[in-house]
Amino acid sequence: MKTRSIAGTLLAAVAAVVPCALLIAAPEGPPKPAAEMANLKVFDGAWTCEGKSEASPFGPAGATKGSVRSHVDLGGFWQSGTVKSAMVGTPGTMEGMFHMTYDPGPKQYVMLWRDNMGGYARETSAGWEGDKIVFTGSTAMAGKQVQTRDTFTKAADGSLKHDWEGQTDGKWAAMGSETCKKQAPAQN
Repeated sequence: MKTRSIAGTLLAAVAAVVPCALLIAAPEGPPKPAAEMANLKVFDGAWTCEGKSEASPFGPAGATKGSVRSHVDLGGFWQSGTVKSAMVGTPGTMEGMFHMTYDPGPKQYVMLWRDNMGGYARETSAGWEGDKIVFTGSTAMAGKQVQTRDTFTKAADGSLKHDWEGQTDGKWAAMGSETCKKQAPAQN
Protein backbone atom coordinates (compact mmCIF):
# COMPACT_ATOMS: atom_id res chain seq x y z
CA MET A 1 0.00 0.00 0.00
CA LYS A 2 2.76 2.43 0.89
CA THR A 3 4.35 2.01 -2.54
CA ARG A 4 1.11 2.87 -4.27
CA SER A 5 0.48 5.88 -2.11
CA ILE A 6 4.05 7.18 -2.59
CA ALA A 7 3.74 6.70 -6.36
CA GLY A 8 0.30 8.30 -6.32
CA THR A 9 1.58 11.23 -4.28
CA LEU A 10 4.54 11.74 -6.68
CA LEU A 11 2.25 11.56 -9.70
CA ALA A 12 -0.11 14.11 -8.15
CA ALA A 13 2.82 16.42 -7.33
CA VAL A 14 4.16 16.22 -10.90
CA ALA A 15 0.66 16.81 -12.30
CA ALA A 16 0.37 19.94 -10.15
CA VAL A 17 3.85 21.32 -10.98
CA VAL A 18 3.87 20.77 -14.76
CA PRO A 19 0.86 23.03 -15.53
CA CYS A 20 2.33 25.72 -13.27
CA ALA A 21 5.68 25.48 -15.08
CA LEU A 22 3.92 25.73 -18.43
CA LEU A 23 2.05 28.83 -17.29
CA ILE A 24 5.27 30.44 -16.11
CA ALA A 25 7.02 29.66 -19.43
CA ALA A 26 4.08 30.76 -21.59
CA PRO A 27 4.64 34.08 -23.37
CA GLU A 28 2.42 36.97 -22.45
CA GLY A 29 0.23 38.19 -25.28
CA PRO A 30 0.62 37.51 -28.98
CA PRO A 31 4.02 36.73 -30.53
CA LYS A 32 6.24 39.59 -31.61
CA PRO A 33 8.08 39.91 -34.93
CA ALA A 34 11.71 38.79 -34.88
CA ALA A 35 14.21 41.62 -34.35
CA GLU A 36 15.78 40.60 -37.68
CA MET A 37 12.74 42.05 -39.48
CA ALA A 38 14.27 45.51 -38.95
CA ASN A 39 16.94 44.49 -41.51
CA LEU A 40 14.28 44.46 -44.26
CA LYS A 41 13.09 48.06 -43.70
CA VAL A 42 15.63 49.16 -46.34
CA PHE A 43 13.03 47.99 -48.89
CA ASP A 44 10.36 50.40 -47.53
CA GLY A 45 9.06 53.07 -49.86
CA ALA A 46 8.22 53.80 -53.47
CA TRP A 47 10.94 53.09 -56.02
CA THR A 48 11.51 53.62 -59.75
CA CYS A 49 13.65 51.04 -61.52
CA GLU A 50 15.54 50.79 -64.81
CA GLY A 51 17.48 47.84 -66.09
CA LYS A 52 17.81 45.04 -68.59
CA SER A 53 16.43 41.53 -68.87
CA GLU A 54 18.50 38.86 -70.54
CA ALA A 55 16.91 36.20 -72.75
CA SER A 56 15.86 33.37 -70.44
CA PRO A 57 13.27 30.60 -70.11
CA PHE A 58 10.97 33.36 -68.77
CA GLY A 59 11.17 35.81 -71.69
CA PRO A 60 13.21 37.79 -74.23
CA ALA A 61 16.03 40.27 -73.65
CA GLY A 62 15.40 44.02 -73.49
CA ALA A 63 15.54 47.23 -71.50
CA THR A 64 13.09 47.43 -68.60
CA LYS A 65 11.43 50.18 -66.59
CA GLY A 66 9.34 49.64 -63.52
CA SER A 67 8.20 50.61 -60.07
CA VAL A 68 8.15 48.99 -56.63
CA ARG A 69 6.08 49.88 -53.59
CA SER A 70 7.07 48.14 -50.37
CA HIS A 71 6.01 48.39 -46.73
CA VAL A 72 6.05 46.61 -43.38
CA ASP A 73 2.94 44.45 -43.27
CA LEU A 74 0.83 42.09 -41.14
CA GLY A 75 1.82 43.35 -37.71
CA GLY A 76 5.52 43.70 -38.59
CA PHE A 77 5.96 40.00 -39.46
CA TRP A 78 6.27 40.65 -43.21
CA GLN A 79 7.79 43.11 -45.66
CA SER A 80 5.36 43.17 -48.60
CA GLY A 81 5.46 44.89 -51.93
CA THR A 82 4.12 45.21 -55.44
CA VAL A 83 6.22 45.33 -58.58
CA LYS A 84 5.26 46.62 -62.04
CA SER A 85 7.71 46.29 -64.88
CA ALA A 86 7.58 46.58 -68.66
CA MET A 87 10.00 45.86 -71.45
CA VAL A 88 10.69 49.16 -73.19
CA GLY A 89 8.97 49.26 -76.61
CA THR A 90 6.76 46.21 -76.05
CA PRO A 91 3.13 45.96 -74.94
CA GLY A 92 2.13 44.49 -71.61
CA THR A 93 3.23 44.88 -68.04
CA MET A 94 4.54 42.30 -65.62
CA GLU A 95 2.92 42.72 -62.22
CA GLY A 96 3.98 40.82 -59.14
CA MET A 97 3.91 40.73 -55.37
CA PHE A 98 6.65 39.77 -52.95
CA HIS A 99 6.54 38.98 -49.26
CA MET A 100 9.66 38.68 -47.07
CA THR A 101 9.92 37.51 -43.48
CA TYR A 102 12.43 36.10 -41.01
CA ASP A 103 11.93 32.52 -39.82
CA PRO A 104 13.58 32.17 -36.38
CA GLY A 105 13.46 28.34 -36.52
CA PRO A 106 16.04 27.81 -39.29
CA LYS A 107 17.34 31.37 -38.75
CA GLN A 108 16.81 32.51 -42.33
CA TYR A 109 14.93 35.08 -44.34
CA VAL A 110 12.21 33.81 -46.67
CA MET A 111 10.98 35.56 -49.83
CA LEU A 112 7.80 34.51 -51.61
CA TRP A 113 6.86 35.76 -55.09
CA ARG A 114 3.81 35.53 -57.36
CA ASP A 115 2.95 37.35 -60.58
CA ASN A 116 0.33 37.97 -63.28
CA MET A 117 1.95 35.44 -65.62
CA GLY A 118 1.37 32.51 -63.27
CA GLY A 119 4.91 32.59 -61.92
CA TYR A 120 5.74 31.89 -58.29
CA ALA A 121 8.90 31.44 -56.25
CA ARG A 122 10.21 30.62 -52.80
CA GLU A 123 13.75 31.64 -51.89
CA THR A 124 15.72 31.84 -48.65
CA SER A 125 18.69 33.85 -47.41
CA ALA A 126 21.07 33.77 -44.45
CA GLY A 127 20.80 37.58 -44.34
CA TRP A 128 22.86 40.65 -45.15
CA GLU A 129 26.58 40.25 -45.73
CA GLY A 130 27.85 43.79 -45.85
CA ASP A 131 25.66 45.62 -48.36
CA LYS A 132 24.29 42.45 -50.04
CA ILE A 133 21.49 40.03 -49.31
CA VAL A 134 21.21 36.96 -51.57
CA PHE A 135 18.08 34.82 -51.84
CA THR A 136 18.26 31.40 -53.54
CA GLY A 137 15.50 28.96 -54.30
CA SER A 138 13.17 27.83 -57.01
CA THR A 139 10.95 29.71 -59.48
CA ALA A 140 8.15 28.20 -61.57
CA MET A 141 6.50 29.72 -64.62
CA ALA A 142 4.78 28.39 -67.73
CA GLY A 143 5.45 24.80 -66.71
CA LYS A 144 9.18 25.39 -66.19
CA GLN A 145 11.00 25.12 -62.85
CA VAL A 146 14.36 26.89 -62.48
CA GLN A 147 16.75 27.34 -59.57
CA THR A 148 17.03 31.09 -59.08
CA ARG A 149 19.09 33.61 -57.16
CA ASP A 150 18.11 37.23 -56.39
CA THR A 151 20.85 39.57 -55.11
CA PHE A 152 20.01 42.98 -53.66
CA THR A 153 22.89 45.42 -53.13
CA LYS A 154 22.62 48.70 -51.20
CA ALA A 155 24.50 51.60 -52.81
CA ALA A 156 25.95 54.65 -51.03
CA ASP A 157 23.42 56.93 -52.77
CA GLY A 158 20.49 54.99 -51.24
CA SER A 159 19.62 53.10 -54.42
CA LEU A 160 19.21 49.32 -54.57
CA LYS A 161 20.62 47.14 -57.31
CA HIS A 162 18.73 43.93 -58.03
CA ASP A 163 20.39 41.14 -60.03
CA TRP A 164 18.54 37.92 -60.82
CA GLU A 165 20.04 34.70 -62.13
CA GLY A 166 18.86 31.25 -63.15
CA GLN A 167 20.64 27.94 -63.15
CA THR A 168 20.89 25.82 -66.30
CA ASP A 169 22.91 22.62 -66.40
CA GLY A 170 24.36 23.47 -62.97
CA LYS A 171 25.68 26.88 -64.09
CA TRP A 172 24.35 30.28 -63.01
CA ALA A 173 23.44 32.68 -65.83
CA ALA A 174 22.36 36.32 -65.56
CA MET A 175 18.65 36.81 -66.29
CA GLY A 176 18.55 40.53 -65.56
CA SER A 177 19.70 43.50 -63.56
CA GLU A 178 18.05 46.74 -62.47
CA THR A 179 18.82 49.73 -60.32
CA CYS A 180 15.99 51.12 -58.20
CA LYS A 181 15.96 54.63 -56.78
CA LYS A 182 13.72 55.64 -53.91
CA GLN A 183 11.21 58.33 -54.72
CA ALA A 184 10.98 61.32 -52.42
CA PRO A 185 7.95 61.10 -50.09
CA ALA A 186 4.94 63.04 -51.32
CA GLN A 187 4.55 66.39 -49.61
CA ASN A 188 1.14 67.43 -48.32
